[in-house]
This record gives sequence, structure tokens and C-alpha cells, in this order.
Amino acid sequence: MNKLSKISLASTILLISMIIIVLVVVVFFKKTSRYETFETFSLGTYVQLRISTKANASIIAREIFQEFDRITKKFNPYNPESVIYKLNNSTDWVEVDDETFAVIDLSLQYAKMTRGSFDPTLGRLIKLWGFDKFSEEDKQFKVPNNEEIKNALENSGFEKVEIDYKNRKIKTNGVWFDLGGIAKGYALERAYQIAKEADRECTGFIEAGGDIRILGPKFGKDYWIIGIRNPRGNDSIDYIYLKNGAVATSGDYERYFEIGEKRYHHLLDRNTGYPALGAISATVIADDAIKADAFSTAAFILGKDKWLYTRTILPKENAEIFLVTNEQKILKTDGFEYYENTY
Repeated sequence: MNKLSKISLASTILLISMIIIVLVVVVFFKKTSRYETFETFSLGTYVQLRISTKANASIIAREIFQEFDRITKKFNPYNPESVIYKLNNSTDWVEVDDETFAVIDLSLQYAKMTRGSFDPTLGRLIKLWGFDKFSEEDKQFKVPNNEEIKNALENSGFEKVEIDYKNRKIKTNGVWFDLGGIAKGYALERAYQIAKEADRECTGFIEAGGDIRILGPKFGKDYWIIGIRNPRGNDSIDYIYLKNGAVATSGDYERYFEIGEKRYHHLLDRNTGYPALGAISATVIADDAIKADAFSTAAFILGKDKWLYTRTILPKENAEIFLVTNEQKILKTDGFEYYENTY
């Protein structure tokens, strides 16, 4: 073989090697960067999973949606088979499983931290207002009278609950748990855990009723762009950029009824027994979905009148808040601006 032939052969081998490397890279990145979308209805809302993974995305989606349904059934306070129903209808100590104990204990911690603006024991009040089985097709709503509200409030309040940590028991002392303000966040965190157990490097997000838990940066490096809904329109009033963490919004446009020109929504203030008046929307960015879920309710209830408390205390718990008052004025914690930009 002459020198020219050797050079030609070497060049051909090099070219073939480069082509193989390029094909491998293209196939690999095509597989890991392609996003698949799955949808279902659970926890009383629409749920969407968007995921890119080296694992089987369909199996991950199925496991996540099954988990959502399990949580829905387990923590539904109006299902006679649920643990919450049993707690609410007992006058004595009730021993519960580890998961239930942990979720309730955490919800009570958030209640204490927010001075009751988030309170998981307002089940009687929620039922009184008709938001326990709310349906847009059901027009038979009425505003409870003062006596009815007074009676419901007398049997509400997280301070009444007793916890036996040693024996994993709970005594409600007459209050009714309704974990609607934290269950969605808990389900989103479980979804995150399931996805990461299947593939630590998966990316994407899971959304439930507008609340979002990020699984990882878009294409492994970019921000997910999330719009904050205009509570009095169909557009977005701001945009945030996230690579991780969670965001949740509580608004008076989600579940409500109107009598005359007055709107009555489901975010009830335990100090008055009526829907809170100091905000129409509260969005929270946090490091996990449970915290974001609970704090969005708390920030909404605290409203504009207690904004100083909100902007001072909640950021200490790694949470940033975007509040829209009933005059449609926007209030933001100091650190919220960080998420309105890319870096």
C-alpha cells in the first residue's frame, strides 16, 4: 500500500468515526430532550405532566396519576372511607398512619407560622358556605347568617387540635380537618419524588390547577417561563423564570359564587368567617410545592392590611410573594424580582 492510499484510508476511517460520534450524540440528545405530555383529572382539577426522561415516561405518568388519585381518596374529608373523615367524626384520640400524621403535623406547623391565616381545621366553615361540594352548575348558594358562622367558628381553629407524637395519635376536639390548602402541594411533591426515583436526571414540570412543581431545567439548562394569571382577565400580568422549585397561586376567581354584584369565594378568613377581602390573588414561589400551596392561601388571607407581616416573615422561609389587592395594586416581596429575570 503506497503512502497516498494509507492517507486515504486513514481519512476514511476518521470520517466514519466522526459520523458515528455525531449520530450517537444526535440520538442521545433527541431521546433525553424530547418532552412528552400526559394529562388527567384528579384532586378536583386538571393535572398535566410534561417530562423528558431516559426512563419510560408513560410508566412514570401512570404512577404519578395513580398517586394523585390515592391522595385524593385518602384525604377527602367527605369520603367515609378516608382517614380525615374518621378523624373529623371522632370525639376521642385516633391513631393514624405515618403519612397522615406527617401531613397533618406539617399543616399545623404552617398554621402556627402564619398565625392561622392558613388553617387546615376550617372544614365546618367550608361546608357551611357550600364549598365542600362546589359545582358551577349548582346555583343554590346562600350566605350563612351570623349565628351559623359563629357556631362553625366555635368548632374551628388549629389551636384546638392535640397531637400525641409518641403514640402517633390525633384528637380534633370538635374541629373538622380540610386539607384542601395543602393536599395539592403534597401531591405535587410526591410526583416530584416518583419522577426522580425513576430518573434523577429527568426534567420538565407537573402542574395541578395552575400550581407547578419543576422537575428540572428546560432541556437541562434553560428556564421555564411561567405566566402569573391576571385575576380579572385571561392574560398574564407578570412572568417568572424557574429552573427548580415550585409556584402556587390562590385567587378569588377559582371557586366562587355571586349574589347581586358581590362575589363570595372559597378562601375564608377564620377571624370573620367570611371570604377574605384584602386580595384577589396571591402567588408564591418556594423551594417545595407544599410550602408554596400553604403560603399562597396564607398570603391571600393576610392580604394588603397585613402585608408588612407577609413580606417580613414568609421570605425567611424561602418564599417570595406576588400579591394583587382588591384595587388591583401589585405588591411584591423584595426577593420576588429575582425570578422576574434570567441570569
